[in-house]
Amino acid sequence: MGHAEGGRGMSQATSTRVIPESQVVPATAMDDSYLVDAFTQALSPYYEGNHLVHAQRVLKTHLSGGKDNRGLLSTRQLLLVLWSGGERRGILNLVFKRQATCKISPLILFPSIHNSLGLGAILIRAAEEEARRAGARNLYCTVARNNRRALDFFLEHGFVECGEAPEQYKTGVTETLLRRTLIPSIPLGTEDMISVARVGDDAAWKAVRKLLSRSLPQQIDGVNSSWLESMHRNALDDGATQLEEGRSAWVYAAQDRSGRYRAAAIVTYKKGGALKIMPIASSDIGAFRALIVDLPTLLHGCGRKAYLHLAPTAAEVVALQESAWNFEALLPGAYREEVVTQQWGCSLGPDAPPQRIRIQPRYLSMVKRGDKKLEIRVGYEHIKRIRSGDSVVLVAGPEQLVRQVREVRRYSSLRQMLEHEDIEQVLPGSSPDGALRRLQEIYPPEKEKLGIVVLDLC
Repeated sequence: MGHAEGGRGMSQATSTRVIPESQVVPATAMDDSYLVDAFTQALSPYYEGNHLVHAQRVLKTHLSGGKDNRGLLSTRQLLLVLWSGGERRGILNLVFKRQATCKISPLILFPSIHNSLGLGAILIRAAEEEARRAGARNLYCTVARNNRRALDFFLEHGFVECGEAPEQYKTGVTETLLRRTLIPSIPLGTEDMISVARVGDDAAWKAVRKLLSRSLPQQIDGVNSSWLESMHRNALDDGATQLEEGRSAWVYAAQDRSGRYRAAAIVTYKKGGALKIMPIASSDIGAFRALIVDLPTLLHGCGRKAYLHLAPTAAEVVALQESAWNFEALLPGAYREEVVTQQWGCSLGPDAPPQRIRIQPRYLSMVKRGDKKLEIRVGYEHIKRIRSGDSVVLVAGPEQLVRQVREVRRYSSLRQMLEHEDIEQVLPGSSPDGALRRLQEIYPPEKEKLGIVVLDLC
């Protein structure tokens, strides 16, 4: 597959301030000595090999039309140089793959004294534009784990960690594999408005049991109604607030506005304060994503950590990587001889990540632009736990945005809330009646009865 040195040599590039005279252009033969110096000085701490030969090979490939005879799975390479203030400031090499992916190999800012001027963000945007133009689904790269500033830079620009590879490119250096999805989020319809909550009544349990019974036999031997009923008999009543040994289970489900249950999981208490999530099943990826995004927040404070066991599809792995879950283990044959079960975990204690809040893509864009500063929620328990000064992560598919909560305000109804809040900050461009209708679509009467919570974001 070749090497991916994305981010090596970057010491600081988290600012997004754009330098007016900056531009990214295809490399030419005149860039040869600059490339050799940049590769040698920036890559040496993290990557063994002949950097002079590497730089010359990358340039030669680019100048010959991007054809890489050594890269059997690549279709084309593109080498770009960042100019700012009349000088060369950075390098971006892109490798386009036959599988509709694009590798950053490498991205370098050089000399490093200019890294604080937002130049890294310019190269990331160039990489995204070129990858989208080529029809790529993903951008990916690797960064040395001890190159902390470069790693933070990629994470702040939407990349997610996929795993680690010790000594992949240099003895004593561990590589972190990173990926960023380029497929745009699809606006949600009413049928895709999904709530995740505890299942308390028998009618709901029957629907959830049917979903689990239909989905699980392919992953777990011995699944039947009796097994599921035995787990459900130990479920806590809906008013209980703490799992403990001997009263071992909670049932959670993702339900859409039509009342259909589309994903479900059973949570059991384990010794040592861990919560095991198994079984878990879904009818579609949207419901699965909603369930695994919400569960860490819903279970926060109920145990030391949570872990789940499942044999995920590729789409489910993507959702797990983009949420608060971390891959922990492969368990071949654990529940079915020919199935490899995976374990994913997340912290629920003081070091747990900030609370994640699912939001529709168009509203996330409004928040990102600064047009929308008030996020409206109903009074679920996890929402009522949010306090002024807390950080929250707004999630729309693969897109995420961290914001701090300036203030939390509460109202008894949507109408009362709209009478006191700035509608333009709630739903930009909406009239009072239009805002009310839209919010009532999102939060029908049974949800509104929980109370309205306004998160004032900064």
